[in-house]
Amino acid sequence: MLVSRQINLGDYLISYKHGGNGLDSTPLLFIHGWGVSTEPYQEILDQLAQHHVLIAPDLPGTADSKSAQPLEDYQSYAKALLLLLDALNIEKAHVIGHSLGGGIAIMMAALAPNRVRSLVLANSTVRPADPLWEMLVRRMLEILMQFSISKLKLQLITVPQVLLHNLLFNPHHLIHSFNLVIQKDLKTLLSLIQAPCLILWTEQDLTTPITVAHQLLERIQQSKLVTIPEGFHEWFLLHPKEAASIITNFISQVEEISSSD
Repeated sequence: MLVSRQINLGDYLISYKHGGNGLDSTPLLFIHGWGVSTEPYQEILDQLAQHHVLIAPDLPGTADSKSAQPLEDYQSYAKALLLLLDALNIEKAHVIGHSLGGGIAIMMAALAPNRVRSLVLANSTVRPADPLWEMLVRRMLEILMQFSISKLKLQLITVPQVLLHNLLFNPHHLIHSFNLVIQKDLKTLLSLIQAPCLILWTEQDLTTPITVAHQLLERIQQSKLVTIPEGFHEWFLLHPKEAASIITNFISQVEEISSSD
């Protein structure tokens, strides 16, 4: 069972979910995507926590997590999460990032390779977006197409409520993090990643196309790509059991190899 907690890290007040099974294994750090918080990810968090200890923070400037100033770059987010791991006495973690969270996970793995046991990048941000107008058109089309999938409450109520809360109470943070997504290029960091990496992508993603996944595969040394034929950018949320199964299998393989070394 996951418990909601809050911790003061000086410049940051971080709300996070913590709990799960597998006290003898490396814990998981889960990083959510842009505009929301951990709330829409509750189902996949519950699935992952059945097998591992899990820490899932709301990023500074989202939900009830506070920051004195908007975080200007991926490095600032990564350092804030490393402070969280320090405060929780976690030496290493399997780091899982979706969308913007994937970009932050990349920075963590490059910045502090000794802290990242493995990396899961799900439909991750990596490079500057295509022309903004084109990306926004594709994004709106994708949102409409996803309504044909189940979990309408998640799409029509939960995600909009969380996004509206952040727009009303954390607008500066939202704008700064959006600029990261559309402007910052992380490709030069990919060769620095030493941890085993699972690249988990949906072939129909219109927000971050499958070509981005292949760039990751080419540049990250210990990486493998798993693609899902159906689904869009939020497949990770809409099919939590399937996503969690793929991730836990990958992490189990990493743990087995580590224990045999």
